[in-house]
Amino acid sequence: MDQGKAIGEIMKLSLVVCMAVACCFTAVLFCGVQAGVADEPAADFFVSTRGSNTWSGTLAEPNAQQTDGPFASLERARDAVRALGKKKFRNVLVMVRGGTYRLDKTLVFGQQDSGRRDFENTYAAYPGETPVFSGGRPVEGWKKVTTALPGLPEKAKGKVYVVDVSGKFKALFDSQGVLPRARSAAFFPLEGSSRNRLHCPEGLIQNWANVQDIEIVVRPHHAWIVNILPLKSVDVKQQIAHTTIDSTYVMNKLHFLKETKNVWIENALEQLDQPGEWVLDSKAGKLYLWPREGSSESLSTVVAPGLTELIRVEGKINKQGPGDKPVRNLVFRGLSFMHGDRYTVASDDAGLQHDWDFHDKANALVRFRGSEKCKIEQCRFAHSGSGAIRVDLYGQENEIVGNEIEDMGGAGVLLCGYGPGTKDVNRKNLVYNNHIHHVGRIYSHSPGIMVWQSGENRVANNLIHHTPYTAIIVSGCMTEFFKKRGRELGRTIRRDEVGELPKGYGIDYVRPFLHSHDNAIEYNEIHHAMEVLGDGNAVYIRGAGAGNVIRRNYIHHLVAPMIMQAAIRTDGGQMDTTIVENLIYKCTSQGILIKLNTRCENNIVVDMIGPPRGYCLSVREGPLNGTIQRNVFYSTTEPCVFINELNPRRGKGTEDRRGRMLAKAMDADTDRNVYFCAANEASGKEMLQKQRADGVDVNSVSEDPLFVDPSNGDFRFKPGSPALKLGIVPFDMSKVGLVKGK
Repeated sequence: MDQGKAIGEIMKLSLVVCMAVACCFTAVLFCGVQAGVADEPAADFFVSTRGSNTWSGTLAEPNAQQTDGPFASLERARDAVRALGKKKFRNVLVMVRGGTYRLDKTLVFGQQDSGRRDFENTYAAYPGETPVFSGGRPVEGWKKVTTALPGLPEKAKGKVYVVDVSGKFKALFDSQGVLPRARSAAFFPLEGSSRNRLHCPEGLIQNWANVQDIEIVVRPHHAWIVNILPLKSVDVKQQIAHTTIDSTYVMNKLHFLKETKNVWIENALEQLDQPGEWVLDSKAGKLYLWPREGSSESLSTVVAPGLTELIRVEGKINKQGPGDKPVRNLVFRGLSFMHGDRYTVASDDAGLQHDWDFHDKANALVRFRGSEKCKIEQCRFAHSGSGAIRVDLYGQENEIVGNEIEDMGGAGVLLCGYGPGTKDVNRKNLVYNNHIHHVGRIYSHSPGIMVWQSGENRVANNLIHHTPYTAIIVSGCMTEFFKKRGRELGRTIRRDEVGELPKGYGIDYVRPFLHSHDNAIEYNEIHHAMEVLGDGNAVYIRGAGAGNVIRRNYIHHLVAPMIMQAAIRTDGGQMDTTIVENLIYKCTSQGILIKLNTRCENNIVVDMIGPPRGYCLSVREGPLNGTIQRNVFYSTTEPCVFINELNPRRGKGTEDRRGRMLAKAMDADTDRNVYFCAANEASGKEMLQKQRADGVDVNSVSEDPLFVDPSNGDFRFKPGSPALKLGIVPFDMSKVGLVKGK
C-alpha cells in the first residue's frame, strides 16, 4: 500500500473511532439526563412522594417537563416488577425515596412477586433517605373543649381537646410514640368474677352510652398475662361488667402477687386525668386528648391508625394439606414501618402458650405467610399498637437482619409455624443483629422474640432491652395441653395428624409433634427485661422439642423486684436443652433454673439479687439427670445461695404439690464448678462440703476465680485462675450483642 492510501485508511479509521466515541458520550449524557443526574444510583424503578402512578417509574426525580418520573406508590412499583414477566431472570431493584407513604389497605406480595431462580426482587430505601410507610392518618381539626363534659375530671378541665373522627381504632400516636389511653386506678376483682364476668368495687361501673368502646384490662390469676376485654354490657346495680370474649384465666386476684391490684378500666371519659391520655367515643364520633406536652403544639403530630398489617408477603397456603407454595427471594431493605393499630382477640382465635400471641393472625406491621429466602434488612419498626414482624406457617431460610424495633404495643419478632402435628415447615430462619426495645407497650406480655413451633433457627447477636416481660421465648405445646381444646394451645393442635391420644400418654408420644427443636439462641445481649409482669425470664423455653441450645448470651440487670423470674429458665416438662457459656450478671431472683435432663455447663453467674431468692442456680422437677459442670457461681455480697433445691412437703416424700419428683443437684452429673462468695468465703466451702457429702463436685473448688475487674463488669479470668484449670471457657464479650457494620 502506498503512503497516500495508508494515510487515507488511517483517516477513515479515526473518523469511525471519533463517531463511536461521540455516540457513546451522547448515550451516557442521555442516560444521565434520563436519571436526573449523572451519578444517579441504578435501579429498575423508583418511588417518590413527588411521583405519579401514570409515569414510567424509571426516573428518580420528575423530569423538567413533569411528563415522566418515579411512581407514587409501592403498589404501583410492585405491579411494574410483575409486568417484567419472563425478563426477570436477574436481580430487580426498586428504590424508594424519602418521605411518608400512607397506606389505606394492606399491600400484598404474592408468588408472582418472587425473584426468579436465585435472583432477588428488592425494595430498598434510596441511599441516604428514609422512606416511612404509615398505617395511619394525621388527625386534624382539633378544638379546645370549652363546654362542660359530663364526667371529665376537674384537673383535666381546660386542657382537653376534641376532634370529630370516624371508625374504632385502638391506638393513637404522636411524634413521641404510643399515647396512653385513659385508665382508672387499678383495683382488685371481687368474688363472683369469671372469665367473662367481672365483679367490680362500687362506683366503677356506669351506664356508658358508648359501652362497647370501654375495655377491661386484667391480669387474670397469673402474673404472666394481660387481657384486654371489650365490654358487652354492664349491670350498674350489681357492679358487674360482662365482656365480649373470655379472659385467659378466671378474673381473680394474682396467684403469687396477691397484693398487686390487677384490673383497671380504659377509655372512659371520667378517667382522662393525665397529660397524653385520650378517649375515643366512636358512637358520638369524638376523640378527646389531653396533649402530652400540656399544650396544643403536639396536636399537629397526632396520628390515628387505620391498618394493623401494612405489608403481607403471602404464598399459596394449604392449611389442611401437606404442600404450601411460598413466595421466594423478596427483599425489603432500609424502609420504616409505623402506626399500625392494636390487634383485638377474636372469639375463634387460637392462642399460643398462655395467649402470649395468636396463631396465624394479622397482628404485625410486616408479615411473611408462606415465604422462603425472603429478607427484612436494616428496616425500622416503631410507634405501633401491635407487633413488628411475623413469619407464619411455611417459613424457611428467611432472614431478619439489622433492624430497629421499638415502641411497639405487641411483640418484636415472631416465628410461628403450624400447630402440633406432622406438618413441620417453619425452620432454618435467621434473626440476627436486631435492636429490639420497649416492646409490649400495650400487651405487656409480648416478648422481644418468640419462636413457636419453629426449628433449626438461629437467633443471634440481638440486643433486647426494656421489655415488660420475657425477652426471648422458645415454645411449642406442653404435654398436658394435647388433651385440652380451649383457646390456649388447644385450638392449634392438628388433631387429625396427632391422632387419638393413648391412655397415659407422655412426652415420648407428643415429641414428634413439637417443632421448636434444634434452635440456637446465642450471642444475644439482654438487659432490663421483666420490668412490669412477673413469673418470667430473659430467656424462656417450654413445650419445645429437643436439641435447643442457649449459649454465649450476656444477660444482665434484670433489676425489677420480681420474685419469680430467672435469667434463663427451662420450664415444666422441658427436656433435652443445653445452657452453656452464658454470662449472667446482676439479675433479680435467679440466674438459671433447670429441670429434668438439661445440660448446664460453663456458665458464669455473678451477683444474683435477693432476698427473696437470689439463687445462682435453681434445680426443679426431677429426676435431674442432666449436667451441672464447669460453672462459676460467684457473689460479692451475702447471703449467697449457689444452688437452691426444693425441700419435699411434709409427709409427701420427694414429690412437689403437683406430684412431680423434686430435683437434687446430687442426681445430676455435677462437678468441676467454682463456688465463691467474696463477702463470706466460708459459704463456698460449706457448699462444697455439702456437695461432696452427696457424692458430687469431687473436683470442684471454692476459690476466687480471679476475674479481672468484677466490680466494673469485667469477667475475664486473670492468669492462674482456678476456673481455667478446671477447663472453664472464658466469656468473649467482643462477640456478643450488636455487630457493627452489619
